[in-house]
Amino acid sequence: MKNLVEYVQIQQSLKSDEMRKCYGCSNHLRVTAYCFKCNDFLCEVCHNFHLTNRFLTDHQKHTLSLADVESKNITIEKLASMRDAPRCNTHPEKISELYCESCNYIPVCIACMFGEHKGHDLHEVRALAKSKRESLAQKVKCLEKLDADYKLTTPGQAKEILISNVASEKEKVIKMCADEVHKAKAKLHDTTEKQKKIKQEKQNREKQVFDSLQAEMEKELQGVKKKYEEIFNVKKNEINNAFHARETIVENEIARLTSKLERFYGDEKVLLESIEMQLKKNSEEIDAVSEHFDNTKKRLKNLKVLASTIIASENDWTAVQCIPDIQSAADNLINELKDELPDLGTMTGVTINYKQFNFGKSIMTKISQQAEMKFTLNNSYHYVNGVTSCGDGNIVISGCPSEGKEAFIIVTNLNGKILHEKKIIADTPKPWHPCAFVSQNKVATVCGRNIICVYDLLHDSLVKKNISDIINSWPKDRYVRCVATDPVNSHILVGGYKSRDVYVFDDQLNYLHILTLPEMIKWPRDITFSDGHLLVCDSAGKTAYVTTMDGLQVKILSEFVKVSPSGDFEPWSICTDKNGMVYILWENWRTDQHYLAQYSHDGRQITAKKNLGDRARASTAVETPEGEKLLVATHSTQTVYRFGLQDDD
Repeated sequence: MKNLVEYVQIQQSLKSDEMRKCYGCSNHLRVTAYCFKCNDFLCEVCHNFHLTNRFLTDHQKHTLSLADVESKNITIEKLASMRDAPRCNTHPEKISELYCESCNYIPVCIACMFGEHKGHDLHEVRALAKSKRESLAQKVKCLEKLDADYKLTTPGQAKEILISNVASEKEKVIKMCADEVHKAKAKLHDTTEKQKKIKQEKQNREKQVFDSLQAEMEKELQGVKKKYEEIFNVKKNEINNAFHARETIVENEIARLTSKLERFYGDEKVLLESIEMQLKKNSEEIDAVSEHFDNTKKRLKNLKVLASTIIASENDWTAVQCIPDIQSAADNLINELKDELPDLGTMTGVTINYKQFNFGKSIMTKISQQAEMKFTLNNSYHYVNGVTSCGDGNIVISGCPSEGKEAFIIVTNLNGKILHEKKIIADTPKPWHPCAFVSQNKVATVCGRNIICVYDLLHDSLVKKNISDIINSWPKDRYVRCVATDPVNSHILVGGYKSRDVYVFDDQLNYLHILTLPEMIKWPRDITFSDGHLLVCDSAGKTAYVTTMDGLQVKILSEFVKVSPSGDFEPWSICTDKNGMVYILWENWRTDQHYLAQYSHDGRQITAKKNLGDRARASTAVETPEGEKLLVATHSTQTVYRFGLQDDD
């Protein structure tokens, strides 16, 4: 490697018009040759003297001329032959015949074997060069394999795939929305025509009666005119009453269909904006790695050419001197190709979550009048704090015993059969242990006052994180009160007792940021995430809220209608079903009344209300082969009620 660098420097000096001091005559002239014996530059006159003087015969084969450089026929072997064989590092008067690996491959002579380098790892130069060539050849094979893999997808190809996928998804969304809009428009048109027909019938009936009565009135005496006017008014009221119910039904249907049509337009806009955002994001990511991608390809190509040249070279001294540096550069490049180069394939896809949109589906849910069934857990568990889905049709129930520093997690089927039990040692007696679905067979729960954890049911493993070790602002008297998940972003949200701060972690329990609830909310007893909104049960404020997030700022959109005019009811638990309908458990501890209320999406209307007659503390919606079910778990009686949920178009 040093020879190559030196050659480049000499080449540049010979081609330059710059005046340099000639070694032979000491004049500053344009140099035309370099003598490796003299280790200096020569002017044209001194160069000719070198070539003709018999006293400098041994210098002639070690002289590099400008003509040699310009002919571009200088090989590594020829360049190496112009230099003297390396001298012994200890005995400069002797030609070195060995390399000392113990001393970083310095050249040594035979005498050094018994002197300064006695006992060192010495190598004959030819054997060492052969070994280094073989080692470098393996590196080249590795580089060629990586280069072949590297060519599978280029940034340009990735961008073309991305644009194609975006176009396909756009066409799919537009067609889907167009079909639904067409159906809704047709139904709206039919209903509007029906309304017009009813109005016309009404007008015809009114006119018919009016004309009939008017004719009779004209035949009667003026004295009985008042009688017929009264009769006319009575008849008109009868007609209005007869048509009122039909008019109300049609008006409500028109309002519902109009709202549905507007929702289709809104969903289409959201889907198309999501696709455009992914196109912009992925395009920027591809552009960001493009320059690094091209630079890495150039380095790979240059290193392959240099390594192949050294391997093919028969100059052992050059191989021994250059190969270690080339191997080091190859190792660095291999590590970069394996670990640092981004996967362009992940930047070409377009992911659309169609499940959050209800094309052609009902947006209302009808809850069964009575619980389909109920089951009770073993009394040894004492207190139930949370219930959620496992993602496989089974459910997880969490809670704590009446005494001792323990928490429990129970997995049951929908009929109450216990499939798995897990006890967790907590840091304080009777801590609150809510739970929330994270992903298939994974739930987030609490193992103590300030310890959040993720339990893997499949592998029976538990990952814990002490919040006070991460967040300096977590006071000693605060404890975790509620846990929820944002499935779209794979976030875990944690609310604390008497605090408006909601702490956000990823699904690996890495801390991300804090969301601060508005001052109107005292602290969250329970939270859930639905359609981009955070729903909050504020028991201390005896109110439940729908909030929206603008960055890290949380704003109140609306309040849920209270379940009773009495101001003593507190919301304890909140969840949603697949259609976005909301369910809240309310409790009046003074009168020991407990209600389950079903709400419209915005919380402004109660669509169903049930008196549970038991202290319910947790609820969740679960998908089953028979359809979606709502589960409500009681605190101390350990009873789980199962209600049926059905789409109501």
